[in-house]
Amino acid sequence: MHRKLTISAALLAFSIVSLMWWYSSTTMNEETETTGLPMTVARGYWPGTFWIEIADQKGWFEEAGLDVKLFDTHPDYWGSLKAMVDGEIDNNNFTLFDLIQFNISGSDIVMVNISDNSMGVDAIVASPEVASITDLKGKAIGVDQGTYLEYILDVVLKRHGVSASDVIKVNVSGEEAASEFAKGKLDAIVTWEPIASQAIESRQGHKLFDTSEIPGISPSGLSFHRSFINERYADVQAFINVWHKTTQFIFDHPIEAYSIIANIYGVPLEDVQAFAQLNHIVDLRGNVTSFSYGAGFQSLHGTARQINKFLIEQNVTQSQVDSMTFIDARFIRTVQHSSQQVSQ
Repeated sequence: MHRKLTISAALLAFSIVSLMWWYSSTTMNEETETTGLPMTVARGYWPGTFWIEIADQKGWFEEAGLDVKLFDTHPDYWGSLKAMVDGEIDNNNFTLFDLIQFNISGSDIVMVNISDNSMGVDAIVASPEVASITDLKGKAIGVDQGTYLEYILDVVLKRHGVSASDVIKVNVSGEEAASEFAKGKLDAIVTWEPIASQAIESRQGHKLFDTSEIPGISPSGLSFHRSFINERYADVQAFINVWHKTTQFIFDHPIEAYSIIANIYGVPLEDVQAFAQLNHIVDLRGNVTSFSYGAGFQSLHGTARQINKFLIEQNVTQSQVDSMTFIDARFIRTVQHSSQQVSQ
């Protein structure tokens, strides 16, 4: 009798586990059943979007049931953001700063992953006479005002006891920073690589700061309009699934992956590798950490709070933004859950 009860219990347990597995598999398939509709995705020479070119070359979008159309944004990053806001493209890689600023202006864009983190790609370059951040007091600094570059500058100044009013800000776009710096009228500039290195060469300048000193200060992530997410949730999930697959491929096979990018853009492989060192590609584990709620720069929510504070100080807004409304962790959590199931 005891043996029969044991067998019956085992069969019942097996049936329950089987049913749960079937239900989980069925639900997963339903959630990832794509629409087959076109998805216009921004592409450009940026480490956070390298994966898009690679996935396209490998045929992994098509394999996932996605009809991805690439939209060339190189080298006009700002123009591509406007194209996204205006509805010309469905997905773009936004810095968190730009996303928040557009949303304050009336857009409804949502970040669904963190694709890359500035780890030295953005920098403050100064003339030889300026030895430190504190030496910037009273100096003319070329910076694209109202952008994430000015936000980075203000965070760095504040950390060194220098207020924004202590310096002279000259409105200069990041693209034009090196040429303006070379004219000798600016004591420092804020820009990104490779323009920062060009500026250093033009006047024997040097870096006072780069973003590797404050990890998480300027993250970027794949972003969609909220309406797109609501209407095509499964497509977005499939897109993030391909991101995870391709990002893992980049880490496992860096030479092959970066060679694809080098061939597409006609640049040396070594340059692609160096670029990826300055602008770190973020994997699934990094995403899980970044999407966790926290106060510091390690969390997207903590960074959003710092950006919001800056925008209030700049009188761009007087409202406290709710980061939970534009940072959507659901897609990353689904990938994390699937990865945990596979590893068990």
